[in-house]
Amino acid sequence: MNDISIDNAGLSLAASVVGSPEAPPVLLLHGISNSRDVWYDWAVELSDRYRVYTLDFRGHGHSSRAERYAIADYVSDAAAVLDAIGAPTRVIGHSLGGVVVGALAQTDNALVHSALMVDPAWYFGIREEFLKTVYPKRFALLTGIVEQLHGAKAPLAEWVATVGNTPHVFGGVFADHMSYRQIVSHASALQRQDPSCWHMPIYESFATLDTTQPFRRPTRVIRCDSTLGAAFLDQHADNIRAVNPSLDVLHYIGSDHFPQRTRAFAARFREDLNAFLRE
Repeated sequence: MNDISIDNAGLSLAASVVGSPEAPPVLLLHGISNSRDVWYDWAVELSDRYRVYTLDFRGHGHSSRAERYAIADYVSDAAAVLDAIGAPTRVIGHSLGGVVVGALAQTDNALVHSALMVDPAWYFGIREEFLKTVYPKRFALLTGIVEQLHGAKAPLAEWVATVGNTPHVFGGVFADHMSYRQIVSHASALQRQDPSCWHMPIYESFATLDTTQPFRRPTRVIRCDSTLGAAFLDQHADNIRAVNPSLDVLHYIGSDHFPQRTRAFAARFREDLNAFLRE
């Protein structure tokens, strides 16, 4: 895997690429508070068939910090990577990344071959919809913990312990349901993230997204369990199908917000990911 740097109007974006240059390209996009490293295992797994790119959004991972963190800015980051790839690309995003993928799929950009949105925060720009989710409380708790650890100048080991010992919706703690590498990945992402990413309320950051516009590129959605912390609620499936009647929405009943990194859903996610990539 090679680390590369991509320029977006003077902003330096960190990315990685693995796989043959002749293989079809795939771009994997992370959620807020994560980094490209969350996709590392999947990138390596897919690299025998695809040329896989992963990106750190602005203010995340090893990318530069920025003055603005609105959804349009994150979309511009992904578009800069697509321009650098220069070929029709299968784009997959989780949470915030899923919103970016959906926004790209609403355009006629020929560099978007197809789009997979994994539990996207698609309606977070509508304040009343955002408030229906667990995320106002979850984000407040998360930012409080991050502020405390930054204030204490905590070493990475303390960040890792905090993430690993966080209670999980399945019972037990995060360390019971995901690999140690994923825990370290999330911990280091939180440690490096620009705190300014949280200065504007999420629903204001996402407010410019027009969810009434249909997808113009082939798109599929994976939604998780609303009772277990999903960002994409049951009603959201009806709302998005009202705009995109033929949209394929896969329901992961019993899944938390992170099916791609939770052991219990790894096999199903692999099956659906491979099906999407083949099609």
